[in-house]
Amino acid sequence: MAQTEPPRCRRVGILGYGRLGQFLAGQLLARGPPLGLALAFVWARDGGRLEGLPPPLRLPDLRLLPQTEVDLVVEVAHPCVAREHGEDILAHADFMLGSPTALADPETERRLRGAAARGGHTLYVPRGALWGCEDIQRMDQAGTLAALKVTMTKAPQSFRLEGRLREQLAVAGGGRTVLYEGPLRPLCPLAPNNVNTMAAAAVAAPRLGFDGVRACLVADPSVPDWHIVEVEVTGVGDGGRALSVTSTRRNPVARGAVTGDATRDAFWSSLMACHGHGGCVQLC
Repeated sequence: MAQTEPPRCRRVGILGYGRLGQFLAGQLLARGPPLGLALAFVWARDGGRLEGLPPPLRLPDLRLLPQTEVDLVVEVAHPCVAREHGEDILAHADFMLGSPTALADPETERRLRGAAARGGHTLYVPRGALWGCEDIQRMDQAGTLAALKVTMTKAPQSFRLEGRLREQLAVAGGGRTVLYEGPLRPLCPLAPNNVNTMAAAAVAAPRLGFDGVRACLVADPSVPDWHIVEVEVTGVGDGGRALSVTSTRRNPVARGAVTGDATRDAFWSSLMACHGHGGCVQLC
């Protein structure tokens, strides 16, 4: 009887080697093979961070990506990676965009959606800390979602801010401070590493999108080891009566960390769901 070859593992590349990238790489090495997953490579903007990895797993230059036979590339570095390299990645592999704040730039979103359609590969957007993601998506598809607001509260040291928000945080007093409240799109380039959950909400609710989803960013030193995400959903009303749902997610976190503990596990679950969609944008 002829022997059949075992199925090929789905090869996964990781872009970014901070806390989240290290966690995902470790999961792929320890748990991936029985799940049909293998770590193909790790790349980092600062190549020196990769010194602890075996040389065959280090990708020194993203231009070498086509030679790696990678099936899925997972970005957990910075939205600039998607802006600069996303189209090239989607020409060769599925792409899980861990920094969906990149999509707040309309030109970047247009280019990545086009690249996914041309290459037949999927642009995956992980839900991260967005609780109720599927319900929000269903309401948006049905046209019954009237409003969506996401409030994120973190200790000041957990923020990585740009521009005026960084200046605002520096002069904030010792108490709770609302750093921003308004439409999501202008917030994304000011807090590119901190509001990816909000960006996932805009992808889940494209009728509202980055301009219609409301965002509130709060610095609160009284929660040094928690990230708190409150999602407020309002349905289309009739006669002044409408569905209203509010969820509050409290995620434990190491002091000063950008990513909470439970969000790492959510990313791993999203990674395992990244297959079989093809040529589109897909929440995972």
